[in-house]
Amino acid sequence: MTIYMVQHAFSRPDWEEEWNVWYGGNLKVLMSVPGFRTGQRFKALDGPPPRYMAVYTVDSPDVFESKRYADAGGGGTNSQRFRPAYQVWIRNLFEGIDAAPEIRDGEYLVSVDSNARDLDVPGVELTWLESTGFHKTTPYRGVGVAKRNQAQTLRKMGNVTLYRPITPQLGPLY
Repeated sequence: MTIYMVQHAFSRPDWEEEWNVWYGGNLKVLMSVPGFRTGQRFKALDGPPPRYMAVYTVDSPDVFESKRYADAGGGGTNSQRFRPAYQVWIRNLFEGIDAAPEIRDGEYLVSVDSNARDLDVPGVELTWLESTGFHKTTPYRGVGVAKRNQAQTLRKMGNVTLYRPITPQLGPLY
């Protein structure tokens, strides 16, 4: 399996609510494409942009070459209306885990970018993913799950980004 992560910084507060509603629907559209196994959206608690992230589990990078993906508006064609508001649009593929973790209410997705797989986050078991495609903005990304009571401590760590879920994790819709 491959993990597909899409990160955004959105610069138009007057469009943001509409964009979030649209993206929730687009998540379902992508989950109807054969090869998409899980999908969930997040918003960072704080820190520099990008503030939004969608995390998908897909069968392989081949899904992005499929006609069904293109027909579903994959690769950004569905989001043309909102593109002027994208300050940042980063797409990365990662290998190293069977499926993206499901993050529930009261939990946070922990994300750590690094040049090596040698960073530890106290109280969080990180799984290190290797960047394998698209923008490849980091060689490695550590992901894990934190509970709400860990947030205050983790927010003080400069290399950690905490994301709260803004949608439940969806499974395939095909």
